[in-house]
Amino acid sequence: MTSSVPDVPPATQERSRRTLERIYLAGTHVLEKQGPSALTIANVAAAAGVSTGSVYRRFGSKDQLLTVIQHEFVEDFKAEMAARLNGEHLQPDASLSDVVHVAVQGFAETFEARQRLLRELMLVSTENPAVLEVGSRGAIECGAMFRELLLGVADKITRPRPEEAIDYAYRLLYSVCAFRALFGENVESSRPAPWTALIEETAAALCAYLGAGG
Repeated sequence: MTSSVPDVPPATQERSRRTLERIYLAGTHVLEKQGPSALTIANVAAAAGVSTGSVYRRFGSKDQLLTVIQHEFVEDFKAEMAARLNGEHLQPDASLSDVVHVAVQGFAETFEARQRLLRELMLVSTENPAVLEVGSRGAIECGAMFRELLLGVADKITRPRPEEAIDYAYRLLYSVCAFRALFGENVESSRPAPWTALIEETAAALCAYLGAGG
């Protein structure tokens, strides 16, 4: 866990810090493996090997534990996204197609790496406005990373309003990745489409939309 999480008093002793971390990891595991309905104080306490009182003392409620799990997830997700979208391996004269492929690959691979817990948090967000708000802020921040990378080649975009086109390209990319994370590979088609193929074809589609061809 990071040193600062919402509304959770910091643990001052090493033993208390270890217990806090164990409860957090247990809650994350329960949510990821068993889904939102299984995220109860009793289940988390059992998974962590502590009493229910220990969970209540450190997190207060199931909702607060969920808040912490999401906070940690979003921070880690953004950090991984930033590392993948920094463009450090791109040449100074990189083409629009090169940049789009790097952006799509970095974005989609972050979703793929974290899709199991992401899926559960997205499902919770359909009924929990607070979770939706935090998730939306994270998505918007990731969109800013995508936008910054593509603005470096905005002069090569042939759409009439390049910044607006980049925003729509991001919306399309986000929709593709979120749908895959939520529903898997074959809900909309029986044709195989692993993440690698999805990345390649989505990049080609965005290149065509922005004006770079395939």
